[in-house]
Amino acid sequence: MNTRRVAVLLGTAAFLVAIAVVAGVVEIAVTRPTIVVIGLVALVVALSALSRGHGVRTRFGTPDPERRGSVPVPGRSLSGTVDEFRAVTAGHTASSRRLRSGLRGAAVAVLTRFEGDSVEDATRRIENGTWTDDRVAAAFLSDSVEPPARSLRTRLAAVVTPAGNTPFQSGIRHAVAAIVAVGDDGERTEIDRQSLPEYDPEPDDLRGGFSRPGPTANAQSRTRTTTTAVDGIEAHRRRLTEHWTGIGAVALLAVGIGAVADSPAIVLAGVVGVGYAGFARAFDPPELELSLDRTLSDDDPEPGDEIDVTVTLTNESGSFVPDLRFVDGVPADMAVTEGSSRLGTALRPGESVTLEYTVTARRGTHAFDPAIAIARDLSRSVEREFLVDTETTVVCEPSLQPLATDVPIRSATTSFAGRVQTADGGSGTTIHSVREYRKSDPLSRIDWNRHAKTGDLATLEFHEERTARVVVLVDARLATYCAPDPDATHAVDRSVDAAGRIGTALLATGETVGLAALGPVARDGGREESSDAEQCWLPPASGRHHELQFRNLLATHPQFSTLPPSSACQWRRQLRSLRRRLSDDSQIILLTPLSDSVGGDIARRLEARGHPVTVISPDPTADRTAGQQLARVARNVRRTDLQRAGIPVIDWPDDESLDTAIARHAGVRR
Repeated sequence: MNTRRVAVLLGTAAFLVAIAVVAGVVEIAVTRPTIVVIGLVALVVALSALSRGHGVRTRFGTPDPERRGSVPVPGRSLSGTVDEFRAVTAGHTASSRRLRSGLRGAAVAVLTRFEGDSVEDATRRIENGTWTDDRVAAAFLSDSVEPPARSLRTRLAAVVTPAGNTPFQSGIRHAVAAIVAVGDDGERTEIDRQSLPEYDPEPDDLRGGFSRPGPTANAQSRTRTTTTAVDGIEAHRRRLTEHWTGIGAVALLAVGIGAVADSPAIVLAGVVGVGYAGFARAFDPPELELSLDRTLSDDDPEPGDEIDVTVTLTNESGSFVPDLRFVDGVPADMAVTEGSSRLGTALRPGESVTLEYTVTARRGTHAFDPAIAIARDLSRSVEREFLVDTETTVVCEPSLQPLATDVPIRSATTSFAGRVQTADGGSGTTIHSVREYRKSDPLSRIDWNRHAKTGDLATLEFHEERTARVVVLVDARLATYCAPDPDATHAVDRSVDAAGRIGTALLATGETVGLAALGPVARDGGREESSDAEQCWLPPASGRHHELQFRNLLATHPQFSTLPPSSACQWRRQLRSLRRRLSDDSQIILLTPLSDSVGGDIARRLEARGHPVTVISPDPTADRTAGQQLARVARNVRRTDLQRAGIPVIDWPDDESLDTAIARHAGVRR
């Protein structure tokens, strides 16, 4: 710092002397050749500095709290979607062959599920081209069918606009449309064959999959109101803003030109530029000492409630902060809906400034991130970024309104009963058998009709009814964080809300209900613990205290986070742990979007272990592109396979309420 101050002092002195010389106050005897040499040296230095590429301003971004994080839409990659249908092959396969093989697998899948063909019949129909009326699609998936001749208009269009008009891409469009016409839930609607699929023939498109987007708290929000520079502010980085970049080179260039051309005015302009360059290097950003006070208008919000946030910043230092930029650490899953969480100001010593904005509460636990404070010097040439950390956590528990329809519990006689009817005789409402009368039998169980006919006394035995033991299981893996639109409510949020309503409805009738989840536990980028202790598990029970535990877990457990996890989980290990905890008479209500094959595997494995499974599946698919249409077909295939295996599946479209979906399913079964 001392060297810098000396350089600034020398530069200032030289600047003042130059001004005095130009103004004629001071005279320095310098020959004309010396001035020209000095001018040429200045020109060389200036041109060298400009040639190094200086003068490009770097813009540093800040968080965008006005936007909430988005989730992927199933089928964003066409090749990744068709790989779900393609048989596993060894070795590397070219992109075009992989797409063709995957589309053939998709055609076989829809023909066997929705047309009733065997695999052999479906393969034969695809090979001879009789599975569709579209000759382009038939020829694309067959080695024996000749493609139809392309019209002159089509050829001209391919020449004028080659993108998307090649025979290969045209074949993809027609094949996808033909497959969707068969497999889109049996609806034989006309598909627009001109809509371009999401297709990239490069090998990078083969990866498919889903994006990898970026604390347990008390039952109410809390705010720690004082954070000082010692224990709350972390100096993150110091950087140049490039605000004055190039001014020195331009000043030297002007001085050189003025010296060579013998023009005092140009030299004077260059000298002034040198002064600005010195000004840009003369100051450092101040060290921040801020206290941050953040208060919330609602300590116990319901989902959808608006929370007013008030942030007060106070300059606790004894120095002036000429340029302060502040961005509050709004949680990534709580977007700002009114006002702004940003602030630009200057603060005198001891001065405070207040910032107010509004966020909308969402279910779950939301911890505010450290706020970002950026301080600049007077010249705005250097800035320093600080993280101001103050602890504020919002816990938003769902309201848990019970279902308006019967909960879909499987039993021996019906799929929609509150209690399970067993094969054992006892007290109940359905006759099980008739036995001889005993003196201890109650009069209400005597078969009086038989006594009236024969005069003999007999006792009726009824099917014994037991309280249903139900475990609500939420599929919260990375692949299930998807929605029909990137900004729509994703399938995990819908599943958690449905779990709360189902649990509340069952507990209200005295049933024993448990809660479990499959999905990553670590949500901060850390590794998932090898222990099963943190996996969500609430044993089936009943009562008001159990209902409060059920509700609190849905709001606070990290497996139910509204933010997608950073990595996948070991779902097989979690499923084995869950099976060890389940009693023999437990049945499962599985909430999964069936966005990949794992959701169906989970249902089948639990069913095979003797636990009756009912699947409630929030639909996350869309149909705007070819890849999304195929993803919807793949989900229809998975749903059909589960139903053929005897596992009920309640399809829950995005534009339909859960009550309507369950009632519609019950009506179909009746």
